[in-house]
Amino acid sequence: MTYTLMFFVYVAATVVFAASVAMAVAKKESLASALRWVGLVAIVAGVGLAVTMMVQSWVETGHPPFRTLYQSLIFFSVTVGLVFLFAAHRAALMGLGTALFIVACLGYGFIKRDVELVQLPPALQSAWFIPHVVVYFLGYAALFVSFVASILYLVFPREKKLPSIQLVGSETVDFNAWTYKSVIFGYAMISAGLILGALWAKFAWGDWWSWDPKENWALVTWLVYTAYLHFRLTSGVTPRTLAWISIIGFAAVMFTYLGVNYLPSAQQALHSYTME
Repeated sequence: MTYTLMFFVYVAATVVFAASVAMAVAKKESLASALRWVGLVAIVAGVGLAVTMMVQSWVETGHPPFRTLYQSLIFFSVTVGLVFLFAAHRAALMGLGTALFIVACLGYGFIKRDVELVQLPPALQSAWFIPHVVVYFLGYAALFVSFVASILYLVFPREKKLPSIQLVGSETVDFNAWTYKSVIFGYAMISAGLILGALWAKFAWGDWWSWDPKENWALVTWLVYTAYLHFRLTSGVTPRTLAWISIIGFAAVMFTYLGVNYLPSAQQALHSYTME
């Protein structure tokens, strides 16, 4: 029941942010601003409902609610919502992208619901479990913001001067700069996640790296964003090229998170989510 309510709260947020953008385009900025605030309240409510579900699950199972894909989708909605509220709440278009993405994630969660309480295997009953998962999902959430900002840069580059569409108010937005700032934070988080994962693997299985499919794709993701930061400091690389690298990077993030689970080689892998 709580999950369904959370889903429809985000659906409502999507509709409200879409209306805010429409009002901005129509140059009804006072109404656009009011609708944006309603959308922000809906995002806050969605985050609150997700946190409530996580706390309930933690109390019932006695362990952090990160084990199954369904549980991770709920946590992902929390981190995406929080990063948006902290870093990108001024732009109604960012709110629309965020709400749509969370609706898609939670919609996917409807077919991956837990049918029973899932206990942690011994390897996951570790002090490394919580920090590893938390920093990775914070990183994924920041990289989602960079993904949306990159798309918006390609559609609304700064030189087009469309402040009413980009940001409710009179300011212009440099979405290329937003992408860079989000990538910096996200890259730091996934780098920390890789290090924590290697330390955890050493203590749990005796090896720093096992060439598990999810490990390999996590490394691919890290390399893509390493390339982004390298090219960001290289003369002659255009902002449009950087935006495309950011988009490719988030595609790698989503494949690491969801796509890898469907690879035959991942079915018995150490990092596979419980998919039921």
